[in-house]
Amino acid sequence: MAQSSTASVDAKLLQIIGIEVLSEKKKDISTACNGTIKCKTAHEKIPNEKNARFMYPDPVSFTQKKKSKSGEWLAEHKEGGQNFKRYSTGMTINRPTYRKKFIYLTPLIFDEEPVPKSILESLSIYAAIFFDVPIKIGKKKNMLKDVPNRINEDSKTFQVDASAVLDKMEVPSDAFCVAGITMCDLYPKPSWNFVFGQAQLANSCGVYSLARYLSNFGSSQNTVYKPEEEKGGEPTIIRRACKVMCHEIGHMYGLSHCIYFECLMNGSNHLQEADKRPSFLCPLCLNKLYFIMRFDIEKRYRKMMDFWGSHGLQAEVEWLQTRLDIVLGSE
Repeated sequence: MAQSSTASVDAKLLQIIGIEVLSEKKKDISTACNGTIKCKTAHEKIPNEKNARFMYPDPVSFTQKKKSKSGEWLAEHKEGGQNFKRYSTGMTINRPTYRKKFIYLTPLIFDEEPVPKSILESLSIYAAIFFDVPIKIGKKKNMLKDVPNRINEDSKTFQVDASAVLDKMEVPSDAFCVAGITMCDLYPKPSWNFVFGQAQLANSCGVYSLARYLSNFGSSQNTVYKPEEEKGGEPTIIRRACKVMCHEIGHMYGLSHCIYFECLMNGSNHLQEADKRPSFLCPLCLNKLYFIMRFDIEKRYRKMMDFWGSHGLQAEVEWLQTRLDIVLGSE
C-alpha cells in the first residue's frame, strides 16, 4: 500500500527541482503522491507523469538539507547551489553521444595493490544501471612515476596528487568519461589533507580512492584490502564504493554538489559524513540526470533493487521499495 503524508511542499521547492503540478488547486499541494497528484517536468514538451512523480519530494523518501555542523562539507565550503534551471541552461552539461558513449572504469596503481576484481565487477554492473550507459573496464595502469606523491603527516599513509592524476589520464576516443579507481590515498593539492575523489569535467575524467573506506586504513603506509577484517564485510565496501563512484561520475554530467536535500551528490569532508549521505539522488539531481538520459525511472529502480539485494544491502532495497510504493500506489 502506498504511503502518504499531510505535510505541504513549498511551490518554490518544486521550482528548484524543475517540476510542475498539474492540478486546478496548485496552492493545495500535498505529499500524498500515490497517483493522486499529477506532475510534469518543466523541460518535457510531452509530459511523462509517472517519471515526474518520482521527482516529487515527499518527506517519507527525502530530507531537506539542514544547517551543517562544524567540520562538515558545507560548513567549510560555501556553495551557492545548482537548481534545475541553472543546470539546464548552463554550460556545464555533458552527455554521452553515439561516438562517445562508454563509461570506462580504470583500475589505477601507484604503490599498492589494485582494486579487487570482485569489487570492480560489481561497480561496473551498478554504473550501467545508475547511468543507463554501457561500461568498459579499462586496462590496469601503473602511474607511480607519473605523478607527485607524499606521506600524509596525520595518517602516515602514502598519497598521490589527484589533480596530477587527472592531468595524466588517458581518455579513449569512444569514452563519455573515464573513472580511475584506486586503493591509494589521494590529495587534491598540497594544502589539503586528503580527498575521497576528484573530477575534471573539461577532460571527462575523474579519480577516486577506496583507501579511507577500509577498516584498516592508517594501519600501514599502503592500505591492503582484507575483506575478512572489514566491519560489515564486503557489502559495506560495495555500498561505499558505489556511492563515491556515482558521485564522481555525476560530476562528469555537470551535476554540482547538492545543497538542497540529503543526497548522493552532497559533498563530504570525512568518512562519517560520506557514510551519512544517501545511496540515491534527491529529486533535483534525479531530474538533472533524467534531463540528459531520459531513462525509465521505475525500471531503473527495480534493477537497482536486484543489485542491492544480491549484495544483501537491505536498507537500499527497502528505500527503493518504499519509493515505488509511494509513487505507483495501486497501479
